[in-house]
Amino acid sequence: MLLIKNVLLLFIDSAMFNLPQIEQIIKQSHWWKTAAVTVDNHYSNNSGIMLTDHLQQVYDNVETIFKQPETGFYGDLFNLLKQLNVDKEELKNELKVVALLHDIGKPVEDKKMVMPHPLTGKPAHKRHGLAGLMAAMEILAPSLDEIPEKRDRIYRTIELHDMSYGLFREYQATLIIPPHDRWTYINHKIHILPAAGIIYLLIFKLADVHGHENISDVIWFYHAVKSNYFNQLLIDLPMPTEADIR
Repeated sequence: MLLIKNVLLLFIDSAMFNLPQIEQIIKQSHWWKTAAVTVDNHYSNNSGIMLTDHLQQVYDNVETIFKQPETGFYGDLFNLLKQLNVDKEELKNELKVVALLHDIGKPVEDKKMVMPHPLTGKPAHKRHGLAGLMAAMEILAPSLDEIPEKRDRIYRTIELHDMSYGLFREYQATLIIPPHDRWTYINHKIHILPAAGIIYLLIFKLADVHGHENISDVIWFYHAVKSNYFNQLLIDLPMPTEADIR
């Protein structure tokens, strides 16, 4: 009965989720226009590479990831999606939206500014993930308000997309890997299913390497959640090599 309900909800979500229309709305927004004249901070100011170039490249990387042959690391990863009851096509399309918006808040980022979180009202620093969430809420609300679970997955993945890098920096300073309950808390912000929310972040991390010379934080993220989260759930998380990412 639960499986039938999930299939029905997926059908309704897919019918209401018009990806080409959403992409068009994003690219017509003032946020996108600002990003188009903002140099991507992964490159020098005279590179000519704009923030929109980065957003589009990460979008393309998402598409490439989901076209990988189902062998080796990617075969194991896609089989894990089935084990977790995460629809591969739905995940791909949601991550494409995340890709177009994940760094779009960078032009208005102010790390020193503390503001009410737009979803919870709690004090939060205006980092670019939070600013990206604000942009997503402004741009996407009319398109996604009728499909709240999908909306919230997209919103929260945008907000938390760079969370693992911050935790990696903390690890470098303290050598402490976040415990299981910390990962559980992060997971449930994105997805109601165990491990599914972390999978959103893990796969997006594979795509968000444009302009990143060093990807040690990506490898660390996979090892950290495997040792302190997936193993406790008795779930075998496959480990990528640099060749799987580049």
